[in-house]
Amino acid sequence: MKNAHYLYLVLSILGGGITFYYVFEGMQANQGNFDVIDFVKSTWTPNSYARSLTCDFWTGAIAGTFFMLVEGMRIKLKYLYLYLAATVLIGFAFAFPLFLFVRHRQLA
Repeated sequence: MKNAHYLYLVLSILGGGITFYYVFEGMQANQGNFDVIDFVKSTWTPNSYARSLTCDFWTGAIAGTFFMLVEGMRIKLKYLYLYLAATVLIGFAFAFPLFLFVRHRQLA
């Protein structure tokens, strides 16, 4: 597809927006505070289905982040550190599609 990279951009905006919305909602529930430890611990609920999704996410996020690092260095992508920082500071659902968008445009 000629303009497939725009799908990555839309997914990045969606992923970042949805992630921001729920983090903001969580911060409002905690009187405006964001606690990283509570955030991570909240993903490990007693529900087996939720734990399955948590493991699925962490496995995919680790593999995707490793891919961003290796592929970014291979194609000499400028500002690679920003995608890695965005993964930690904003969310994988934002950073990975954005990386794919930029990668696709660079390789075209």
